[in-house]
Amino acid sequence: MKLADLSLTPGERLSGSELEARFDRGMTGRGIEICYDDDEQRYLRLFSSDTGPYADDVTGGQFTYIGEGRTGDQTLTGGNKFLAQAEDNPLPIFFFHRPDNNADWEYQGQVEVVSHECGPFDTDDREVFQFVLRRRAEHEERVDAAESTPDLSPPERIQTTRSRIIRNTKLTSALKERYSHTCQVCGDRRRRNVDDGYAEAHHLKPLGRPHGGPDVEANVLVLCPDHHADFDYGMLAIDPDSKTIAHAYDRDIDGASLYVRDDHEVDEQYLEYHNREIATF
Repeated sequence: MKLADLSLTPGERLSGSELEARFDRGMTGRGIEICYDDDEQRYLRLFSSDTGPYADDVTGGQFTYIGEGRTGDQTLTGGNKFLAQAEDNPLPIFFFHRPDNNADWEYQGQVEVVSHECGPFDTDDREVFQFVLRRRAEHEERVDAAESTPDLSPPERIQTTRSRIIRNTKLTSALKERYSHTCQVCGDRRRRNVDDGYAEAHHLKPLGRPHGGPDVEANVLVLCPDHHADFDYGMLAIDPDSKTIAHAYDRDIDGASLYVRDDHEVDEQYLEYHNREIATF
């Protein structure tokens, strides 16, 4: 799936299987999902439910959303970190809400992060992250309407630019082909259809700010969507010397060995960077 080809209409209701078919990836059960399309462009999927653990206010063009982490104080890791980073470095964020007593998810449109703060916002006095989100379509409509109204004293305008990382998709596509779209962690080979495999490329030292990692094979692993998410959430670490896998909670993976082809050299410095800066255990 490429984001440019994705077709979603606000108000559309989708079952879990329909969501998987539309995005070419299943749901993880997290409120904030870190995802990538076929061009390795990162995007987020946000989920909120009337029957969930948080009293999210999802009405209006601007609303509040509580971060992930159901017990103890929330930390700025995993989905919370990526959602907070989107305040200064925007990326596509698709928001879904499930009304009470309804099995389907209603697509609410894309949103952008206005601000975030941490404090005791829930009834348990835990430290949780509260994000102020704004629906992109409604915000743009308000801007268009304001610009079409005559004004004797028009506001000052400034020119802004938005940067986007250009990824070497040929490099990662070729690497995925060499691994036959097989996950280097678990050996699973997902399929997008009967004939074609599906895998995702993960940069151990991320490309964007503040990491500044390089887009080279030595910094890339080929992974299934689940273990790609686990790396992003800091749930996985790889010993640079032995290539032994450490997983925060999955005993079937913990202690296994990372599969690395002879023609793919994974640089130890990028494994060390991931373990030091991103892994959370």
